[in-house]
Amino acid sequence: MTNDALKALFTESIQTQISAVETLQEPVSRAVELFVERLLQGQRVYCCGEAGGAFVASQFVRLMTDGMKLDRPPFPTIHLDQSKARQVNALGQAGDVLLVVANHPDSELMTNIMEAALSRQMVIVALTCETDDAIAGLLGANDVEIRIPSRNPSRVIENQLLVVHCLAELVEARIFPQEHEG
Repeated sequence: MTNDALKALFTESIQTQISAVETLQEPVSRAVELFVERLLQGQRVYCCGEAGGAFVASQFVRLMTDGMKLDRPPFPTIHLDQSKARQVNALGQAGDVLLVVANHPDSELMTNIMEAALSRQMVIVALTCETDDAIAGLLGANDVEIRIPSRNPSRVIENQLLVVHCLAELVEARIFPQEHEG
């Protein structure tokens, strides 16, 4: 029975990734363009999440500051702590980007942070799950939602982690294309 259960988990994960590659190409590309544009303009990227989303957000910050494949200067990317909305109000500037990693539908904490970012005229990239309509409802025309096509929290976090790795690698390749060519 354990082998069948393990096979089912792997199959579900693979199926989620197959669905994601079809639906996420456009929003991931938009998010990469947004990050590149804002970083080259000297803006900052703030990242936050709740529970597993906090881990995914902190991984994105690490990748953006340490680098993926290159020894390069760090990108100004900041992981927000427990007083997230207060930090956004204190530090966020118009044109900065907020990456919200949400994997619990309708998180009041995440919506409060987004409202703070919107009041500071920041742009939002929301990495969400299939059922997260509250966060999607706060996004404007200049914001980007990357919605993982799953309701299973484990599949959502797996794919969110994959997406932040892709984002960091693609941003780095766009800003330093000559170093990525070889």
